[in-house]
Amino acid sequence: MKTFAIDDFCSFRFLSSLKYSPRGKNLAFVVTDADKDGNTYHSNIWYKKGRSFKQLTSGGKERGFTWLDDDSFIFAGNREENKEPCVKTIYYKMSVSGGEAQKFIEFPLEVSSVVPLRNGDFILTGTTHPGFEELYKGDKKYTDSYLKYMKENEDYEELETVPWWWNGSTFTKGAYDSLFRYSKKTGKLARLTELNFSASEPKLSPDGKYIYFFGNENKKITPDFRRNIYKLDLADNSITEVMHAEENFFAEGMYLADSFILLTCSDYSYGMNTDLDFYKMSYEDNSIELYTAYKNGIGSSVGSDIRYGGGYSVKCSGDTVYFIGTENDSAYLFKIEDGVITKLTEKEGSADSFDVCGDKIALIGLYDLKGQEIYDDKLNRLSSFNEKAVKNRYVAEPEKFTFMQGDHEVHGFVLKPYGFEEGKKFPCVLDIHGGPKTVYGPVFYHEMQLWAGMGYFVIYCNPTGSDGRGTFSDIRGKYGTVDFDDIMAFTDECLIRYPEIDKNNLFETGGSYGGFMTNWIIGHTDRFRACASQRSISNWFSFYGVSDIGVGFSADQNACDPWSDPEKLWSHSPMKYADKAVTPTLFIHSFEDYRCPIDQGYQMYTALMDHGVDTKMVLFRGENHELSRSGKPKHRIKRLSEITNWFEKYKG
Repeated sequence: MKTFAIDDFCSFRFLSSLKYSPRGKNLAFVVTDADKDGNTYHSNIWYKKGRSFKQLTSGGKERGFTWLDDDSFIFAGNREENKEPCVKTIYYKMSVSGGEAQKFIEFPLEVSSVVPLRNGDFILTGTTHPGFEELYKGDKKYTDSYLKYMKENEDYEELETVPWWWNGSTFTKGAYDSLFRYSKKTGKLARLTELNFSASEPKLSPDGKYIYFFGNENKKITPDFRRNIYKLDLADNSITEVMHAEENFFAEGMYLADSFILLTCSDYSYGMNTDLDFYKMSYEDNSIELYTAYKNGIGSSVGSDIRYGGGYSVKCSGDTVYFIGTENDSAYLFKIEDGVITKLTEKEGSADSFDVCGDKIALIGLYDLKGQEIYDDKLNRLSSFNEKAVKNRYVAEPEKFTFMQGDHEVHGFVLKPYGFEEGKKFPCVLDIHGGPKTVYGPVFYHEMQLWAGMGYFVIYCNPTGSDGRGTFSDIRGKYGTVDFDDIMAFTDECLIRYPEIDKNNLFETGGSYGGFMTNWIIGHTDRFRACASQRSISNWFSFYGVSDIGVGFSADQNACDPWSDPEKLWSHSPMKYADKAVTPTLFIHSFEDYRCPIDQGYQMYTALMDHGVDTKMVLFRGENHELSRSGKPKHRIKRLSEITNWFEKYKG
């Protein structure tokens, strides 16, 4: 039996964007393949044809689509040979009945979403660039002047908003999305929202008369990304505000049912760690009332490195609400009827995304330690895209256990190494998840299976701060305290339960929050032979104001800011304890990581070098915070090779 190799994540196919056609006749989705030789990914649209599946597009860049009717859909792309810089967005139309994609419509600006209207018009969100607010009119000379300006000023950035950049993107240059209407009759666009007003996520009401959308005025600082809700009357294009976000109550999601709007709202009682609840908003008078409380995370928080793309985590069908929720260490599909929540799936694993149309439900899931497949609501597997990826391979089964740590329970998993024998000693890797409001669960994780196949135990747990257990995720002001204690107690528990783990050959790694914890660990214990810190936070002072996650994140998570309690903020910073570190540590970071910017890695790396600790830093150009999950294939291989080789170098 073969074990997994470093590049075997390329053998998996990644499924996303599952959508039924308007009346449920057809089901389409996106399949993404990793191209190791080309160092890229190819995404194409497929659909379910009877019991089989058929590929519809072959351009390799079709990551999203919009149904027009039960037979045809549109997708954005640029299949023209002219590769000159431009700001236009072209949509192509294709039928599931067959035939080639045909150019359907061209917009003279960057478009992020389109909503087809019943009369053939479109509502769309498109980018507005300060100083060139009329690009949407399509005047060639005006567009050329914009492109010339951008070329002449490409070496400069002028910042007037916060955040000023987005992870995986670039500096915003003050750009924002506006709402536009495309007239089928005139073939022209009309701006609907005012200048310096951001609009997003437009949704058509069930009666086809209104568009509801999120919006807010562009401010110097937008705290916590709070957005108001507006209604566009399609009869006269008038816009009214229907919900104003308050400091401690605001909607993060909006979903239109037949007789009400469903809102996933936060009362912010636990800051950014607050779980969302479901509220109803009346179409008639805009009144808001609690529909049902759900004291866990909405959507799947279950980590894995064999995904690419997303899909629906909440959707309404009639007045029935369907959603994915994370409970304990798995993500399940639920429905809400008359305020009552019913669990539709019971199997441990992860319901990643889904769609529903009438009585039809399909979901994309990670189950049975295999790659993503399409399932019905009874979890009958409908596809077999990833059967070959795990065939005749050693797949270590996660052995779950729980134990009491203080006044709370900690959930953990253990993968036994390939060639396991009782009484024989094996090295061990402790892997710490990001978030921290995520979870590890019983799903396939390529990097962990790689190390298990190489003869390592792999252990991982969900410490305080993890998702799926209500207020268990509230770690504000506790970073590096109870969570560190949980992780160390879990490691001790593993050594007791699995005496084959060699306590003298322990290794550790983690990314994002896991990177923070790696930095913390090396300043507080020397029990690991080597560690690998990835895309980390090391200094809450220098982290303030530089992350795209928002100005308030540092203060929220630490229950203080640089002015109110500088001693506390410093006490939760791994840099304070870097002079105590003696563990050989590898640092992995990406130049375009604007979530946890690269200076955080630089500081810890330099501190260890300054104190004579064996260390190395590997930096990736053209990558961001998502390197380990959606980075270029060769970069992902390089990353995993560096971590693995670092452990092998120091293995006793």
